[in-house]
Amino acid sequence: MPLKKMYPLVVTAFLLLLLPLLAHGEDKQIVITFVGDCTIGGEDRLREQETSFDSYLNRNDYTYFFEKVQPIIGSDDLTVANLEGVFSNSAGNKMKKTYNFRGPTRYVNVLTESSVECVNVANNHSLDYSATGMKRTAAALNEAGVKWFGSNDVYRKTWIFEKDGIKIGFLGMEIGYWGKHQKIIEKQVKQLKKDGCQVVVGVYHGGTEYATQRDYSQENISHRLIKYGCNVVIGHHPHVLQGIEVTKGATICYSLGNFVFGGNARIKKERALYTALFQFTFSFDEDNQYLGHQLNIIPAFTSADKEMNTYQPHLVSGSNAKTVLQQIQRDTSFKLKPYVDGVGAMQNFVPAYTKK
Repeated sequence: MPLKKMYPLVVTAFLLLLLPLLAHGEDKQIVITFVGDCTIGGEDRLREQETSFDSYLNRNDYTYFFEKVQPIIGSDDLTVANLEGVFSNSAGNKMKKTYNFRGPTRYVNVLTESSVECVNVANNHSLDYSATGMKRTAAALNEAGVKWFGSNDVYRKTWIFEKDGIKIGFLGMEIGYWGKHQKIIEKQVKQLKKDGCQVVVGVYHGGTEYATQRDYSQENISHRLIKYGCNVVIGHHPHVLQGIEVTKGATICYSLGNFVFGGNARIKKERALYTALFQFTFSFDEDNQYLGHQLNIIPAFTSADKEMNTYQPHLVSGSNAKTVLQQIQRDTSFKLKPYVDGVGAMQNFVPAYTKK
């Protein structure tokens, strides 16, 4: 990319990192970016079509899909995506269902070459090719060095991110698993705390597809996770953006929408075009005591084409950014802080909760 074209991207990344530092002085900072549903592959029956994810990969390279958001995810401490699908070279063990998403194991390079260091695997597509497919996915991620977490009928796995003596724990579940094993999830949160995590992030997969309003089950799960000890709750599955809630020192992002979503060649609904990068800056004092967090919502579109999926999210500004924020605002009870070009929509600092 010519230096002249890179300059605005470099400035954007610099400002995004600088603002939290200005707001909280000498506090230690950990910056983590969360993005929505990512299907790195697609359906076997559509693989050879010109509009498929696979065809876009063949015409480009592994870096293509996250290229336009590198100023954000390439400069944070950690990027976490929801991996909605399987890495497997075989189409065997296919479950009988409407959609089965798979990419060859080499597709894990899309993550490793794009600064996506961690994925949640607890969702309704992680077992599309049964337990065998899930095990192959885990093996591919492990071999590539991509961290992962999530609990399903094959694995019950949490993960801890560590930097400068600070530990941030992650756990994930799909709504069906939650219904059967809620006690296991509660124990996972408490174990992460016992293991020294100053912050715990709970990721769940549930809700109604294409609904721009959260439902009762999403609220119930999120509030339970906070009661157990989560400081941030991240939701996926509706494929569209939903609202935000702040309660008891915790932030809930009910649905992050799609991101690099190879499952659909066509943008089914306009609201599925809108997405965002949800970037949290976690603050700690000199003794690594957790002080709180600040969320920056960075608006984006999932595709350069509004009808056909190009599988390449890109940052948006101006009226497009406002449209993205409006969708989140419709399901948010408080007034969101406005979007600022080149920065994002930086929300208020949320102090750590102190029980009275």
